[in-house]
Amino acid sequence: MIDRFGHDATTSLLSCFSCPKNPDVEDFLIHKAIEFERSHNARTRLILDEQGAILAYFSLSFKELVIDDFTVSKSQVKKMDGFSKNAEKIRAFLIGQLGKNNNIEDNPISLDDILNELYAVIHEVRTLIGGRIIILECENKSTLIELYKRHGFKVINVEAAESDPLITMYTYISE
Repeated sequence: MIDRFGHDATTSLLSCFSCPKNPDVEDFLIHKAIEFERSHNARTRLILDEQGAILAYFSLSFKELVIDDFTVSKSQVKKMDGFSKNAEKIRAFLIGQLGKNNNIEDNPISLDDILNELYAVIHEVRTLIGGRIIILECENKSTLIELYKRHGFKVINVEAAESDPLITMYTYISE
């Protein structure tokens, strides 16, 4: 991102992003994405229109799921890990942030479009380092959960899921 546009141009470009439905998504891109890039903690990909305006973005990183934090069967652990039903931690690609720019009138991009771009990046990385699952953490809202379920994600159950502000969802990386 910074390599392509330079710091000042990137900062200016990012400041044009708006996501009033989820201020955290907007705040991350405008105020934190550059620092996450510099510290190599996440990579943010911008999806631009033909004029160079941001239609959407996503941010990717890694995360280890600590199995003790979730209610997961041994067979599910083995399928997620790919090796052991007794795995205590599972490495996963993390969709850290994902958002659509509301400043673009009649923004044509859909969640399908964003996920297709994201999956293409993960496919490239997977060929180099492997990987089996993708996770995301989203607000514990039924409409959001159902939206991600329609795109193949499943909820990883936790004992106190109803009171948690965030839930973890996962999907397997397709071949």
